[in-house]
Amino acid sequence: MLKVVNVVITADLCIPLDLADIAVKLDIPYNPRKFDGLVYRADSPRSTMIFLKNGKIVCNLKKLEDIKKWQPVFEDTLKIVNIEHGRVKIEVQNIVSTTDLGNTLDLTHLAVLLGLENVEYNPESFVGLVYRVPEYNATLMIFRTGKVNILGTKKPGDAEHAFNKLRSIINND
Repeated sequence: MLKVVNVVITADLCIPLDLADIAVKLDIPYNPRKFDGLVYRADSPRSTMIFLKNGKIVCNLKKLEDIKKWQPVFEDTLKIVNIEHGRVKIEVQNIVSTTDLGNTLDLTHLAVLLGLENVEYNPESFVGLVYRVPEYNATLMIFRTGKVNILGTKKPGDAEHAFNKLRSIINND
């Protein structure tokens, strides 16, 4: 069973932002010499919003269900900083899921089985095998323990399809 552990979404306000002014209104630190964005953390749902000068906001959430809970918090934050906006388009950029195959793996054998053109495996520099499944825009990091992290997908179904493809290849070996 796949478990979503991280979701990255973006919102584009389509207007330039005065980050110094927003920092004052939200009472948060802003040091453009260290980072040219403004980091704001909300508690419920737990999220991190990064405001950028170009009007884009990148937000990190723990699960997909949090997006609906986050939207009113986001709208309230925009009201606090006096940003007028129309309908904001929110897009999912990346979903990170994790799962477990339930058994240990021989990663060298698996690299050959999956096809070397879609695999990166260099145990001297990284303990896992990286398997790309382009048809689902998914990258799977597979570990000897059987644990699998799936990233790069924009729809939860894509992560599941990519994992099922991996599982099917392993089961047919």
